[in-house]
Amino acid sequence: MPERKTIAAYLEAVREQIRWKRARPVLVQELERHLEDQRDDFLKEGKPAEEAERLAVEDMGDPVTVGTELDRVHRPRPQWGLLGLTFVLAAIGAFLRVEFLQASPYASREQVLIKALVSLASLGLSTALMLGAYFLDVSRLVRHARAVYIGALVLPELLYRFLYPTYLIVLISSLYPLVYALWLYTFRGKGWRGLFLTILGGVPMAAVCCFIPNASALSLLLFSGLALTLYAAGRDWFGVGRWKGVGSVLVIVFGVLLYLLLKGYLDSFLFRVLIALRPELDAQNRGYMGWMLNTFWKDVPPLRSISGEAALSVNAGARVFGAGLELRPIDFSHDFLPASLAVAWGWVPLLVLLAALAVLLVWLLVKGLRQSYLPGRLVVLAVALTLGLQTLFSAALNFGFVLFSASLPLIVGNFQTVVDMALIGLALSVFRGDSIARENPVRPLRQRKRLRIRFEYQ
Repeated sequence: MPERKTIAAYLEAVREQIRWKRARPVLVQELERHLEDQRDDFLKEGKPAEEAERLAVEDMGDPVTVGTELDRVHRPRPQWGLLGLTFVLAAIGAFLRVEFLQASPYASREQVLIKALVSLASLGLSTALMLGAYFLDVSRLVRHARAVYIGALVLPELLYRFLYPTYLIVLISSLYPLVYALWLYTFRGKGWRGLFLTILGGVPMAAVCCFIPNASALSLLLFSGLALTLYAAGRDWFGVGRWKGVGSVLVIVFGVLLYLLLKGYLDSFLFRVLIALRPELDAQNRGYMGWMLNTFWKDVPPLRSISGEAALSVNAGARVFGAGLELRPIDFSHDFLPASLAVAWGWVPLLVLLAALAVLLVWLLVKGLRQSYLPGRLVVLAVALTLGLQTLFSAALNFGFVLFSASLPLIVGNFQTVVDMALIGLALSVFRGDSIARENPVRPLRQRKRLRIRFEYQ
C-alpha cells in the first residue's frame, strides 16, 4: 500500500501541519475516529481491510489540505485586552499602596522604600503567574480534579502543623470556589448521588474556613458554591431534572439555615449584621469603624485637589479613623485603601476604579457563560464569582457596612494580588483555547461528509 494510504500515515501528515501543540492531540484523535468510522462503513460493504482503509483515507482528501485547514481554524485566541486591563489595575494598586504609605505621617523613608520594592516584586510575580496560568491547559486540572480537591484540604493542614502561616491558609481558602467548581464537574451526570456528594464536598472546605477562622473566606465559599450548584442544577448537569435539582439544593440550604437558627448558632452572626446595619447602636465598640465611615462619607467631595498635602493629610486620616482618639500607625495598603483613596482624591476616582474593575469582571462573566467547553465554563464562572464577591465585600466594607475584612481584588494586598492575577490568567487560558473546545465544521477536498471536531462541549 502506498505511503499515506494508511490511517496512521495520514494522521501523521495532518499532525505536521498543525502548529498549536495543545490542539494536535485533540484534533488528531477526532480525525482518527472519523477515519475509523469511514473504514468500518466500507468493511460493512464487503471491502477487504486494506482497501477499506485506503478508501477511507482517499475519501477524506489530501492530508496537507486537511491539516492546513485545521491549523487555520484552530489557533490560540489571544486575550491581550483582558491581560492588559488586569496588569494596569494591578499596577494602579501597587502605586496606591506606596503612595498612601508615603503620605502617612507614621511611615519612615525606609518603610516606604521597602513597600515600593515589595510592591514591585509582587507585581512582577503576579504578572509571571498570570502568564503561566494563561498558557496552562485547563483540561489538566479537570483530569485531576479530585486530586486538586484533596490537595486543597491537605495543604492548609500541613501549613498549620509545620509553618503556622495563617495568612497563607487564608490565601489558599480564596481558591476554594475554583476547587469546588472542579469538584462539581466530576459528578456531572451522576444523578442524585452526584448532587448530594457535590454539596457534601463543600463541607470540609467550609470547615477549614471556620478553623482559620475567616468569615470572608467562608462567605466567599458559601455564596459562590451555592451559585455554582444552582447553575449546574438549573442546566440539569446532574441528570435529575432542572426543577428537581434546583428545588433540592434550595431545600437543603434553607433546611441547614433553619437548623442553625433554631440551635442558636447564628445569634452572634445576626448581632454582627445588626451592628453593621446600625453601627450607632454600638458606636464605641463593634460599630465604631462603621459609624466613623458613615460619618466621613457625608463630607467627601466628588474631587479633591491632588497636591502634596492632599495626597493623604493627617486631618483626613484622623477624620476616618477617629479624631481626638489615640491613633495607631495605619497601613493604607490593607482593607480600607479604597476609603483612603476617596479621602485623598474624592469619590469620583474611587468610582472610576471600581467601574474599571467591574468592566473586567463583567467581561469575564459574559465570555464565560458563552463557553461551549463545559469545564472551562465552570472555571471562568468560579473565577468571576470569586473576584466579584470580593469586590462586593470590599465595597460594602469601605462604604460603612463593616461585617468582616475584605480586600479589593488587584488593588489591596501584595499576596492577594498574586492569587487574583493567577485566577484571571487561568480564566483567560480557557478563552485562549476556545477554538478546540467548540464544534467547528471543516470541508477538506473530496470529503463527502462534514467533519465536526467535538471536545466536551454542551
